[in-house]
Amino acid sequence: MRQLDDTDCKILRILQQDARQELSVIARQVFRSPSSVGERIRKLQEEGIIKRYIAIIDPKKIGQHLLAVTHVSLSVHTKETLNEFQRIAEGLPEVQLCLHLSGACDFILHIAVADTQTYYQVLMEKICSHAYVSHVDTSFVLNECKTHAPYIVDEHIAKQE
Repeated sequence: MRQLDDTDCKILRILQQDARQELSVIARQVFRSPSSVGERIRKLQEEGIIKRYIAIIDPKKIGQHLLAVTHVSLSVHTKETLNEFQRIAEGLPEVQLCLHLSGACDFILHIAVADTQTYYQVLMEKICSHAYVSHVDTSFVLNECKTHAPYIVDEHIAKQE
């Protein structure tokens, strides 16, 4: 397990802002050669620090006008039932985020759909149909104030787990 150095941290901060930047541009910003930066990025990927690269899409421009934050509680809390619900949630294309929690509910799901009728169908047919779902509480997002914020990357706290 290695600790990230200042250059690794700078590269990660840059990639979080725009992962499509050319190596030469990143290299200039961190005062390294493009080949050195490319090697560092390759290592960060191999170590699982960089998990993947994605395009962030405006959901409204593809017809996903409704974002629901859904709290789900299960009636049975065995490893098998929790894992089964997690697999179901991960397999639903409407679910943008699935968090398994401690506390008042077991899971929080962010569900992106076109409208309330579509949400109702997803809820009834794909979530509440799970045998151990005991309670669901939904809030509809009125405004997304902050999304996809970069993580703070600091060499003093950034340690590979």
